[in-house]
Amino acid sequence: MVFKPCRFSDCNIDDAFFDSLKEDYPEFIQWFGKKASADEYVYVYRDPSEQIQALLYLKENECEAVGELPPEPRIKIGTLKVCSTSEGRRIGEGAIGMALWKWRDSSFNQIYVTVYPKHENIIELLKKYGFVMSGKKGGEDIYMKDKTKLDYSDPAKSFPYINPKFETARYIPIEDAFHDKMFQFSDLKGVLKPDSEMPVSNGITKSFVATPTSKIDFVMGDLVFMYRKCTEKGAIKSYRSAVTSFCTVSHVEIIRQGWKYLKSFQEFKKSVGNKTVYSEDELKNTYEKANVYVIDLLYNGFFGEGNNVNYAGLKDSGLWGDQHPYLFKLSREQAIELLKMGGKDEYDIVINQS
Repeated sequence: MVFKPCRFSDCNIDDAFFDSLKEDYPEFIQWFGKKASADEYVYVYRDPSEQIQALLYLKENECEAVGELPPEPRIKIGTLKVCSTSEGRRIGEGAIGMALWKWRDSSFNQIYVTVYPKHENIIELLKKYGFVMSGKKGGEDIYMKDKTKLDYSDPAKSFPYINPKFETARYIPIEDAFHDKMFQFSDLKGVLKPDSEMPVSNGITKSFVATPTSKIDFVMGDLVFMYRKCTEKGAIKSYRSAVTSFCTVSHVEIIRQGWKYLKSFQEFKKSVGNKTVYSEDELKNTYEKANVYVIDLLYNGFFGEGNNVNYAGLKDSGLWGDQHPYLFKLSREQAIELLKMGGKDEYDIVINQS
C-alpha cells in the first residue's frame, strides 16, 4: 500500500480519523469544506479495509509571511496526520519522503510545516530528515528545510539529495520478489506489483541484507543503484533485469565475515528491525551464510515505468563490469550517465555544488 491522490470530497469528514484535527484546529471543518468545493486533492493512505490511516496535504507556491519568516514562495505541508493505531508501520516516514520528493521536483527552495510541541513523534521524524526549528506561529512551532542550507553530515538530513562531493557509485543486486516489496515506487513496464502491508514498503529507510562470497566495502554516504534481478522462468534476463532506483547508504553493520560471527542473531534481528522484507525464518537461514552484512539505505529516488535501465543497456554503455556487481565501482561521470539514461539528471541527486 502507498499514499495515493484522493479528492477531499471523497474523504468522509465524519470519519473518526479526523477527530483530533477538529480538536486542534477549530476551523478545520470549514477549511476542509473549502478544499472539497474547490475539487482539490490530498494524499491518503488506506488500509486493506479502505479505512484512512494517514493523510498528507501539500500547498505549493505559498508566498506569505510565516511567523517571523518573510514572504517567499514555499511548499507548505498543510496537513500531516497518521493514525495512532499505525505505530510501527512507518507510514509517517513514507509521508515525509513523499513531501520531500515533491519538494525536490519543485522550483522552491523551502518546505515547511507548523506543528504543536505535543506531537513529539512527528517532530523527531522531521528533525531526522533535516527540518530545522525556524520560529513560531501562534502556539505551533515552524519546522523548515531549505535547499540552500542542507546538512550533509547525515544522509537522512540531506534527503532526498546526496553529498555533492560523491566520487563513486555502486550496485546492489536484489531479486525481483524482494525488490518489489521493498521499493514500492520503482515500477516496471509490464510488471504488476502486488500491494504490500509490510512496514519496509511504507518507509524510505530500508535494510538490505547482503550475503557476498567475499568481503565488501560499502560505507555511509555511498550512492548505490538497485539492480533488480529477474528470476522469472523463461524471461530474457538481459532485458528484464534492470536498475530501477538510486539510494544512499546510511549505515553498514557487519554481522558475519569469513564464517566468523561478529553479532548475535538477536543483534542481527534488531539491526534490521521492521526495515527488511525477510521473515524471521529467512533471517535465521541467512545468518548461517559465510558473510552477512546489513546495509541500511535511504530510498532517494526511482526511474519509473519505462525508464529503467536493463542489463543490456548497462553492458552496451560500459556501465557493467566483469566482476560481481558488489565489487564494481562507477565513477562520478558514469553515475551521472546512468541517471540520465533513467530519465534523471545531476540535479535529481545533488545541489549546492559550488
